[in-house]
Amino acid sequence: EIVCSFQPSKTFRNHKEGTRITSFDFDDAGALLLTCGEDESLQLYDVKSGKHSKTLYSKKYGAHLARFTHNSTDCVYASTKDNDTIRYLSLHDNHYIRYFKGHKKKVVGLEMSPSDDQFISSALDNSVRLWDLRSANAQGLLTIPAPAFVAFDPAGVVFGVGCEQTAEILLYDLRNYDSEPFAVFKIDALRGSNQPVPWTKIEFSNDGKNMLVGTRGPAHYLLDAFSGDVLMRFTGHTYQAMIGERQHMSSGDVCFSPDGRFVLSGSDDKKIYIWDIQSPVRDGAQRPVVALESKTPVTNLAFNPRSLMLASADKELVCII
Repeated sequence: EIVCSFQPSKTFRNHKEGTRITSFDFDDAGALLLTCGEDESLQLYDVKSGKHSKTLYSKKYGAHLARFTHNSTDCVYASTKDNDTIRYLSLHDNHYIRYFKGHKKKVVGLEMSPSDDQFISSALDNSVRLWDLRSANAQGLLTIPAPAFVAFDPAGVVFGVGCEQTAEILLYDLRNYDSEPFAVFKIDALRGSNQPVPWTKIEFSNDGKNMLVGTRGPAHYLLDAFSGDVLMRFTGHTYQAMIGERQHMSSGDVCFSPDGRFVLSGSDDKKIYIWDIQSPVRDGAQRPVVALESKTPVTNLAFNPRSLMLASADKELVCII
């Protein structure tokens, strides 16, 4: 299998030395990669040529969760200080196109719709908001029990809201945003007796059939996206359990491969573990088929949507092919 032969190809150190990269995103074409860091900068890379393209600073507001729009010269990103506004930025000439105001506490989830110019955000103010790039006003508002993770399905007609504290995923129809969720998945395996297992991410597979729940516990979970049944647990990686507030921000250290067959995860032992969901399952647990050496910790991990390339990051960005 090609994924088993991945090797680090290039390392970038454009963020300030010693600071963490907190999030990154590929554009639709898989040609560009955008990172945010604790140094309050955004770094743009041309991953096809393997070169760093541009540094943009957001010193006054900080930057996290930068997401390309469907125009690769623009992005939206969350503020980390001063206020909780989401900013719509032109990467071409470094000017703000629009501001999205409404959240009262830090934004912790931000995802573009795969099909149009809408996006969703979640924040520590226990709200999820729906936006459209063309309007500064929120198109919809959900009040939820606790801060949540958000994800769109690949068609852009359904979005999921994952609540760590209640160990539930709520599914909403985008066209009926203000209605009750049409499905609520209760994940009994993640209902801790005292302390909930910290989550890191939720994600739909590209065929829309499965959902992935990443955690900072001993397993990640694959769910049937229609029934909510837990299909398998992914184990074998190492982790450091977090107590209380997250130690640092991250856009998630676990992801699907574009074909949905493999799940990949960072690990505290400086490796990237890969599981094949078509492999036989033993006692509900899936063991990794390979562990790639990454040489550095992996707190962010993403698969290029258009080519066989992985990106991993902690304090430096590594492209793996």
